[in-house]
Amino acid sequence: MWYRTPARIGDNIHFLGTHELCHYLIRGEVGMIVGGGMNHGTPELERQFDEMNIDPVAVKYAVVTHSHFDHIGAIPYLRNRFPGIQVLGTAAAQHALAKPKVVDYNAKMNDVAAAQLGLDAECTRLEGLSPEAFAVDRVVTDGEIIDLGAGVTAEFLEVPGHSKCCVATYVPGARALFPTDTTPHPVAEWNDLAFPSAQYDFAKYVASLRRLNTLDVDLVGLDHHGVMQGEHAGRFLELGLQRTLELQKDVLEQYSLSGDIDAISRKVSEEALKKVSLPFIDGELMFIITRAMIKSIVSSS
Repeated sequence: MWYRTPARIGDNIHFLGTHELCHYLIRGEVGMIVGGGMNHGTPELERQFDEMNIDPVAVKYAVVTHSHFDHIGAIPYLRNRFPGIQVLGTAAAQHALAKPKVVDYNAKMNDVAAAQLGLDAECTRLEGLSPEAFAVDRVVTDGEIIDLGAGVTAEFLEVPGHSKCCVATYVPGARALFPTDTTPHPVAEWNDLAFPSAQYDFAKYVASLRRLNTLDVDLVGLDHHGVMQGEHAGRFLELGLQRTLELQKDVLEQYSLSGDIDAISRKVSEEALKKVSLPFIDGELMFIITRAMIKSIVSSS
């Protein structure tokens, strides 16, 4: 089953946000939100939290799955909505989000997206906020487990490749995995996958995806485009690895013929843009992302 829109997807897991910007509330005796989203998604989050009538002090953690602008923009809102919330992320994410240039760029991209969608009047402007609004308060390490009470635990897995700072969250009791962008997301159908996005390190992306494929999963909650559950969950991760390896083979074949990274990147980015279905990713940004990945594929071969 593919959940495309927010819903309760387990006894203690809620899919929140939107189809494009997904968040997950994991509930034990205390709550944990996985996913930092974007600023223009916060009005919908506000409506959902109000409907759920969640006690502001009951949510203790928010997980920054990585430091890219489309995974950090809702963090200032979550801090305000849940006073005392502790923002979790890898050491690499903490380091990145301590850099003024990174914070300024992330804030700007979120404000631009909100304005383009006509939602800026409903969202707090992020440019000019203190860097502390986006900061990782507590570093989580590979294999670390947080006990949420009532028999619910969350384990963190460092899965670099898409970015240096990616972290996946695994809830063993629910066989639920939240892999962030360490796998291509679905587009028109559950098995119609976008191109992989491994601009930081392609070899590490493949290794991370192989690692995720070893987990026992019944639910895969993506940062973009919803949730796979049941038999689709494990198969989806397998397809992600297959698509990634197919892209690697194709790129290396093209490179052996032309040796032109820019030409290959242009071709792949044009194809990838048709699949990405995310309004905040335009052609220029897609080319930059794709070129970094193509260079990584070639250098790691």
